[in-house]
Amino acid sequence: MTANNRLSSVLLWSVISAAFIGPGTVTTAASAGALFKLDLLWAVVFSTIACIVLQEVSARLAIVSGLPMGKAMIQRYGERKGAWLNFFLGGPVILGCAAYQAGNIVGAVSGLQLMTSATIFTLTPLLALVVALILWTDRRQTIGWLMTFLVAIMGVAFAALAFNRPPEFTEVVRSSLVPRIPPGSELLALGLVGTTIVPYNVFLGSGVSKGQTVPLMRVGLTISVIIGGLITAFILVAGTSVSSFRDFRELSDALHAALGPVGAWALGTGLFAAGFSSAITSPYAASMIASTVFGWGKAAQRWTWAVVLLTGFLVGMSGLKPIPVILLVQALNGLVLPLLTAFLILLINDEGLINREHRPSVYYNVVLLLIFACVMVLGLHSIDKSVSSWLDAPQGHYPVIMAITFLFTGTLVFRVFRHRS
Repeated sequence: MTANNRLSSVLLWSVISAAFIGPGTVTTAASAGALFKLDLLWAVVFSTIACIVLQEVSARLAIVSGLPMGKAMIQRYGERKGAWLNFFLGGPVILGCAAYQAGNIVGAVSGLQLMTSATIFTLTPLLALVVALILWTDRRQTIGWLMTFLVAIMGVAFAALAFNRPPEFTEVVRSSLVPRIPPGSELLALGLVGTTIVPYNVFLGSGVSKGQTVPLMRVGLTISVIIGGLITAFILVAGTSVSSFRDFRELSDALHAALGPVGAWALGTGLFAAGFSSAITSPYAASMIASTVFGWGKAAQRWTWAVVLLTGFLVGMSGLKPIPVILLVQALNGLVLPLLTAFLILLINDEGLINREHRPSVYYNVVLLLIFACVMVLGLHSIDKSVSSWLDAPQGHYPVIMAITFLFTGTLVFRVFRHRS
């Protein structure tokens, strides 16, 4: 494994970190820092580790079996059942890419507006056109280099915010390793996990792993996701400089007052890079799902990313907020994430797909099952939140959520270890 190979792998896998650091991550992490200071830094550490583990399993499945996830599902569960499972898992994720694309474009435009006087009617079409040209090239290496560049911009911008008033090192270490959930922070803790572990990244990782070896994949993936986790941590630390905010303009003003001009400029630059990178990776991931899950050809893949991009562009230009659609998609993705995790665990332990050398150890399976339990809680909470908002009913059915999580986790434990024995 040469240094050039390792660098190429990092460039390839930078698409994962670029994908999960979007405007939603900026908002969630900055809010966590503003409201609870460093208390939720452990959630960033946990979600980063969990992201590495799930992405590694998804990529290892594709590399060792030689099958994209969709074909692996068909081989494991049969033509008919596998096709239905692929539709049920991949369909909502593509809808999610379309639903959130508007937020990605609006976030990138918001970052530019913090630094310029241009209007959304100028910036939005220009941004969408650039994204379309990049996706049309369909060159993984070009997209990898661009994602690396954007991640670097985010890293420098948010590090400048974080280190302008650095916290005590001992407090950072303690907050990173000791979980604490202050009253009222439950939603933000779940949000920090949810913005890092997203369903379409699992499919994206399965698609971009083509041509890699397992050791090379692990190096590139681990470095890339750790950098993404550090950037999220920088955003959270930067958020401790303000007391609260309602939008990016208010956050920019607060950071300007607290840190000087560097605060506003760093936020604008980082927010643009976060939104622009996610505006590329979201439709790119949708096209990857069309290829690896549904087996569609080049023309259908291009139609897929074009529809996702067009949806985001139209919603961004109109200023509309299709809340019912977004709530429905959130509920569907909240259901898909734990199911996707469960199927990954079952597939990676299947002796018909994975040879003994590359199947996970008992201890690795325990880690996977713990992550499944966490994303199950996250998914059920997302469903609870979406349905309750739809019906205008109270939220927070935690006893029911924990009971369902315990039941499904126990069932998965039984299936995995019965199969292994």
